[in-house]
Amino acid sequence: MAKTPVTNAEYKRFLDANPNYDVPFVDEDWAKPYNWNKQQRTYPTGKADHPVVLVSWHDAKTFVSWADMELPTEEQWEKAGRGTHGRKYPWGNYWGENHCNTRESGIGETTPVGQFSPQGDSIYGCMEMSGNVWEWIDSLHARVEDNCVLRGGSWVSYQHKARLTSRLYFLPNDRSGNIGFRVVARRSAFQQ
Repeated sequence: MAKTPVTNAEYKRFLDANPNYDVPFVDEDWAKPYNWNKQQRTYPTGKADHPVVLVSWHDAKTFVSWADMELPTEEQWEKAGRGTHGRKYPWGNYWGENHCNTRESGIGETTPVGQFSPQGDSIYGCMEMSGNVWEWIDSLHARVEDNCVLRGGSWVSYQHKARLTSRLYFLPNDRSGNIGFRVVARRSAFQQ
């Protein structure tokens, strides 16, 4: 499991290797702080270490295929965040001030990955498992047709949505300024 969500700088390497793939861009006012420059194919100034956003589930799946990785399953993601003791938050069972980027932080946008480390890290050293961006999971919702699962809460979520058991569901083509993803090594690599 990757220690952090995929950053803009990491996503740019994928785009550089795939020059015909569209950059993260949504033609709406709310997306302006996160839109990439379409001509120069660059991420917003000062956001190299921020999680990439405005990516759909399909974009995340294309990236992980290119990187010879996978999106985590819900089980993998939850264990990386909760450990074997079933914590409510990566750092423990009680809310911690200055442990993650949620609405309570007052920041109001994404932050560089690792900004809340080590106090917000999981027992396995994974950062950003609560807050900053919701993360696409390699799972479809069992009861809501065609919806994909998101985990972790984001900078617009309140603390109860940053609990490691919280889920959100979006359509696989949806893009948002508070949705990103992380990668995990291919499961088949461990089954040999």
